Amino acid sequence: MQLAGAKLFKVMAFAFGVVIGTQVGASLAHAQQFEIPANAKAAIIEATNAYRQTKGLAPLSENEGASREAQTYASYLAQTMKGGHSADGRDPVQRLRAGGVKFCKFRGENWHESWTRPARASPAVAMDAAMRFWKKSPGHERALRSPSNEIGVGVAGWRHGNQWYYQEIQVFIDTSCLRGTQTASNAADRAQDETPPLPEQKPVPSLPDRNPLRSPSP
Repeated sequence: MQLAGAKLFKVMAFAFGVVIGTQVGASLAHAQQFEIPANAKAAIIEATNAYRQTKGLAPLSENEGASREAQTYASYLAQTMKGGHSADGRDPVQRLRAGGVKFCKFRGENWHESWTRPARASPAVAMDAAMRFWKKSPGHERALRSPSNEIGVGVAGWRHGNQWYYQEIQVFIDTSCLRGTQTASNAADRAQDETPPLPEQKPVPSLPDRNPLRSPSP
């Protein structure tokens, strides 16, 4: 399989609660970050909203705080070549809370990793590969269609020896209750809660959605 003139050796993609693939070891010596253009993140948000539109769902707005945390985690994974939703010792909800991100419901996190050698794949090709996999994988696709109204995205790239790593992170949250509005999905969530928060209380994020299906290997 060719990826922008470079052979694709490994792709790893994860939805919160689902782990696929194995980490391939490589020396951390000579590790060096390479620049990712801002339009790579924008491309993921645009592609996500285009997909949601085909499903009759409202587009997601970028949450700057969630993107900041997603970017920090993507950079950590790309630099250390670690994997998983808690490689830094925290889960996605804990990272968001530690970063001061306010939200009503946490809807999920998608993770995708790929690397090539000896040539680097272009950011556009890497982002497209991530979106294609997420849309085809049941667990990740569920997150794409989640009843969220905001998204955070992080994209990072690091070179380890002659291997070029890309990491992409999506974080899905619902912040509608913070704005004094109530979407249909938010209303349904409140109706299912045994002890819904009182208006004067601060909203408490729910436990993360778990993906029931193991995604197929790419």
